[in-house]
Amino acid sequence: MQAKKEDRRTLNSQAMGSSKDDASVTNISVEEHFSVSQSSPGGQFVGPTEEISTAAEALIGRSTTLTEALKAAAMNVGHKPVETTDVAAIKEVETRAIGGDDIEGTGGGVTAVASKAIARNKTIGKESEKTNLRDVIAEIDVKVTRDREVTSEDAEAVVQAELNHSPFKNIIPGGVAESVAAAYKLNHDPSL
Repeated sequence: MQAKKEDRRTLNSQAMGSSKDDASVTNISVEEHFSVSQSSPGGQFVGPTEEISTAAEALIGRSTTLTEALKAAAMNVGHKPVETTDVAAIKEVETRAIGGDDIEGTGGGVTAVASKAIARNKTIGKESEKTNLRDVIAEIDVKVTRDREVTSEDAEAVVQAELNHSPFKNIIPGGVAESVAAAYKLNHDPSL
């Protein structure tokens, strides 16, 4: 157990990278800002939190593909109701996983399921009855039949999609964007 804690601390310190207090969160570089997990309402980088480690930790020992990153997000924050930021990030992941095909026209992809979940959740008052991220991603293996390893471009695009649809311009700790960024980091440096 102690060895696992040490490994986790090492992973955290390596995965966190450097923080730049004055960096803008637009056009984020995953290499430079891997640890972005919070930002101020003004869109400025605030700094890392321990939540980033959950994204990387959920991927250790797994293949680091786009769909595996979605599964990691479901493990990390799957209990929360689906939000617009999730749909934007999921759409980016799904589009990239299937090679840029028209996912809007298929109607049966994960993005469509997530969009329907948001519409349904708007009509439900009780949080416990809303469709959560885990429910949406549960069928990823059936809905997305093609997949590939996460690249830097994928991670940057997914982070940007989530930021663009966030009212406070922040990344969901342990969510889709952080999980995709963690997958890229593990692909880029498997020794993590």
